[in-house]
Amino acid sequence: MLIGDRIAIPSDADPSAHLYCFDVRRGDLLWKVPFEQGVATTLVAVGKRALAVVSATGTVAALDSDSGKLLWSTKPGGSVAAIPRIQSPAADDRRLFVASNNGKVFAIDARSGDVVWRKDLGSRVNASLTLIGKTLYAGALDGLYLINPRSGAVTRKISVGGHVYGTLVSAPPLLLLLAKSDRARIVAFDTVRGEIRWQRETPREWSTFRPLVTGSIVIVGSEEKELCAFALGDGAVRWCRSVGGVPRGLGSSADGMLFVGTLDGKVLAYRLE
Repeated sequence: MLIGDRIAIPSDADPSAHLYCFDVRRGDLLWKVPFEQGVATTLVAVGKRALAVVSATGTVAALDSDSGKLLWSTKPGGSVAAIPRIQSPAADDRRLFVASNNGKVFAIDARSGDVVWRKDLGSRVNASLTLIGKTLYAGALDGLYLINPRSGAVTRKISVGGHVYGTLVSAPPLLLLLAKSDRARIVAFDTVRGEIRWQRETPREWSTFRPLVTGSIVIVGSEEKELCAFALGDGAVRWCRSVGGVPRGLGSSADGMLFVGTLDGKVLAYRLE
């Protein structure tokens, strides 16, 4: 995660893995902080100088991004096992929203680390939390939950035909999510109308857990070793092509390049037209 002239990178490879911070221009290591079982979630900025960190064992911490100094630390859900993994948090300018891996969602005061509210969904959150406007979205094993971020009240639960997984992606007014049962779906949920606008299936699983939005299309990869592009507006198939391996990560550049990382260790580059 970029914060000013430095970049913070979490790791989860060792029992006592670290969060590292480097100078962007020189690559110098500025500081590192250990976390038990490491950090597998996306980092979130809290204010101008703090990083919010959620470790694999449920520790939520805020660190000064300049020095790595611990500002506060809490375990809102108590000690939890590292598997199944904890999903990435969301934040606004006052609160951090965190899901444990046992069905609970918490709002934490970003300045003090105090728990503001907690909500037991009764189903494990299996995708990243996303805050859009006045709604917190949580993808769980039994559907998509819409939560009031101020009170923690569930305002609606939507069935998406399977368990939600991966990273929820905001592409206003749409929220893109992946769901899986006997088949996998990419679902475009209209956050203004409160309804599913379109969905597309693949026989096994969408293997790129974060759909890539570029221009007017969304791209996903599948276990069938294909990449497919769909129109954001209505889900129409723009193209599908084989890439010779199972896609896992996607990225794009401003000059129209698409980068694909595959499970067999290859990185492929394509020109988007």
